[in-house]
Amino acid sequence: MPRPGTGLIRLLAERGVPERAARLYIASCREGAQTAAELARMSGIHRVEAYRHIQQLREAGLLRSVSGRPMRFAALAPEELVERWVRTATEDVRRLEENRGQILREFREQIATPEAEDGRKFAILERRSALYSFLKKRIGLARRELLLSLSPKSLARLVDGGVDRELRLAHRHGVRVRLVTEITRANLLDAKHFGTFAEVRHVGTVPSIRGILLDRRGAVVYVAGDHAPTPTADRLVTLWTTDEELLQLLRHQFGQLWNHGTPADQRIVELEEPPVAALPVRLGREVESFNRLREITQLGMQVGALRELPFDLPEFIDTVAHQVGRQIANQLDGELPAEVARSLQEYFRDRGVSFEILRPEPLLVRTTNCLACDGASPEVGRLLCPAILRTVFEARTGARWDVTDGRRSGRRGHVFSLTPS
Repeated sequence: MPRPGTGLIRLLAERGVPERAARLYIASCREGAQTAAELARMSGIHRVEAYRHIQQLREAGLLRSVSGRPMRFAALAPEELVERWVRTATEDVRRLEENRGQILREFREQIATPEAEDGRKFAILERRSALYSFLKKRIGLARRELLLSLSPKSLARLVDGGVDRELRLAHRHGVRVRLVTEITRANLLDAKHFGTFAEVRHVGTVPSIRGILLDRRGAVVYVAGDHAPTPTADRLVTLWTTDEELLQLLRHQFGQLWNHGTPADQRIVELEEPPVAALPVRLGREVESFNRLREITQLGMQVGALRELPFDLPEFIDTVAHQVGRQIANQLDGELPAEVARSLQEYFRDRGVSFEILRPEPLLVRTTNCLACDGASPEVGRLLCPAILRTVFEARTGARWDVTDGRRSGRRGHVFSLTPS
C-alpha cells in the first residue's frame, strides 16, 4: 500500500519540485506556518538540506516567509497551486498550437542532421567551454545510464558549466546516473547537490581514469587539466571516443572503482560527524588534553625514530574552526545571509565581541574585542576567524562561501568580506 502523500509527491515531482522539497511543502500545508527546523524534522530531512529546498520553494512561490522570530514559512494554498498549474498547462498548449509548424520544421532538420552519430572513433576537445557544450548535447542522447568518474574539483566546474542541469534532466527521463569521486570537505556541498539526482560513491584518492561514459555509445576521457590547481586553466584536454575496446576497458575500470567505493551518505556522515578517537579540550582543564597530545606525539616519534615532527598548523586551525563554526551555527536562527548575520551579531554581543555589519550586500563585517584577532597571535586569528565565519554561513545557508582574510584597521578590529561562491 503506498504511503500517504506519495501521489502528491509524484505530482509535484512531475512539475519540477524535487521529492524532498515536495515533502517540505506538504508538511507546511498540513501543519501551517513552521520554522525551517520544524519542517525539516517533520519531513525527516537533514536541516542543512532542508534550508536549500526551502529557498527553492520560496523562489518558486510555494512557500512564503512569515514575520517573527524565529522566521516561519507558510505554504501556498493547494487550490492556488492547482490553479497555477492549470494556467501554465493552458499556456503551454496554446504555444504548441501557435508554433506547431516551426517545431515540426526544427524536428525534421534535427533528424536529418547526423550530429549525434558522426562516425568518429576519436576526437580531441580543448577548453572547458568546448567540453561543456559538447556534453550538454550528448547527455540528452543517453537512454540507459551515465557513468561519471571525476576529480573533486570537477564537480563545481560541471555546476558552473551547467552540465549538472542536463544530468538532472536525464535522471528525470529515467536514465541512471552514477558518479565516483573523492568526497572531501572542500567539495562536500557539491557532492550533496549531485546526490539529489545521481548515485554517488566516494573513493579514497582521485580516480586514475577520469571521464564520463554515455550509455554504450561513447565516452569523454579527461587527458589533462581536470584537477589543475587553478580553475582558470583552459588547458583542459579531453578525448571523445566510440572505440568499443576502449569503452569496454573504461566500463570495467569504472566498475572496479564503484565496487570498492563508499556510499556518499556514509562518507558525508564521516566528514560531518567523524567517528574519530576524540581528544576533548575542556575549558580550565586544557593541560590534561595537551599532555595527552604530547604523549601521542612522542610515541609516534619513537616508533619512527624521528627527532622532529612538524604539524600542519593551518589544517589544525581549519579543524578547530569547522567544529566551532558548526556549534555556533546550531545556536543561530535564519538561513538567508542577512538573517544569519543579524543572528550572529546577537550571538557575539552576548559574549562581549563586537560584530558590526558594515554593508549588507556584498556582506562586509567588522569584529572588535576578538581574542583570536586582537590577542597574542593575530596571524592565527587571520586564519581562524574567516574559517569559522565560512563554516557558520555554509551550515546555515547550505551554500558555499568565500571569506577574505581579516584586514586589520588599527584598534578598529578586523574587516571581513563574505561572498557566496
